[in-house]
Amino acid sequence: MTFLDKVRAAFAVALVGITATACSPAPDKVHQKIHAQQGSYVADIADTGEFSVVSTNENGLLLWPRYANDPKFQWQHDDDTSQIIAIDASFDGSVVASATRIEFALWDAQSGENLGFWKVGQGGIQDIAVSDGGSTIVLAKRDGTQIAFNPASGRRIEFYGHTERVNAVDVSANGFYVLSGSNDASAILWDTRSGQIVHRWEHKNRVTQIALHPEAKYVFTSGSTDNAIIWSLPGGDEHSRLQFIDRQKIFSAARFSASGELLITGAPSRRVTLWATETGESLKHWNVDLVEQRNPNSAVVLAVHYYETENVLLTESSAGLAEWWQLNDDWKQ
Repeated sequence: MTFLDKVRAAFAVALVGITATACSPAPDKVHQKIHAQQGSYVADIADTGEFSVVSTNENGLLLWPRYANDPKFQWQHDDDTSQIIAIDASFDGSVVASATRIEFALWDAQSGENLGFWKVGQGGIQDIAVSDGGSTIVLAKRDGTQIAFNPASGRRIEFYGHTERVNAVDVSANGFYVLSGSNDASAILWDTRSGQIVHRWEHKNRVTQIALHPEAKYVFTSGSTDNAIIWSLPGGDEHSRLQFIDRQKIFSAARFSASGELLITGAPSRRVTLWATETGESLKHWNVDLVEQRNPNSAVVLAVHYYETENVLLTESSAGLAEWWQLNDDWKQ
């Protein structure tokens, strides 16, 4: 889901008159840093938690190491007139992929070197995902197609499993499997080697948010109303459903913890929530902070990451603010 889609989603929530439930007290904030002075459109956090990448109006792409006072790298697309609409860091944190509607790029997250620029034809890019080492780059396109591309060999496979716009994609660490969600009310797990569908999950409405566990234990898919489901792999059976009372629940970010015990979600309403994967129960939720004297003074949660051994949660928001939250040792009780 792009930034503009997330803003529209937040506006839609207000229009249908949903009353937000009260937040639990926020954990202590151990650190915060403005990563984008004028706000950010898209962001991603490496699965290692070592760095974040944010898209900015004023400075292109910025890679920020954890707790750093200054960005380590600043990257620009060749087409500097187009907005960057998607970013993905590989599971191992070695590379970052970024995309505008018409082109995509691959960056070395250790050296900062650009590893390639490519343009697409018709269809327009909606989302991007990259495997470890950049071995596979996956494009979700607005015409319903997907492309899995190997930059080293030039091999590409086009996948036509969806019939409408593909909103989101994720790829396994080895690049063999892609998870996608579409306006055609389905989510698909497919094999990039054969182009065959492994699982298809039908929903009642368009699928707007997805997440693939790093070790492929679980899949999360969420529709645009009340379908938010965790599926177990490899069987593909329903494992649990997120439990909430709202008539409509929209997510702007989702990620499993490394162990798979938690699903962490962000929302266009500033809300971050930690869910029990086993039961779908909401364990804790609160709102990310705003930046004072910012207009509009609102924030979409763009990316989340849970440092499991430290009980620390990192959030990146459209306010351009990175926040590290310290959870108590007994927070699940």
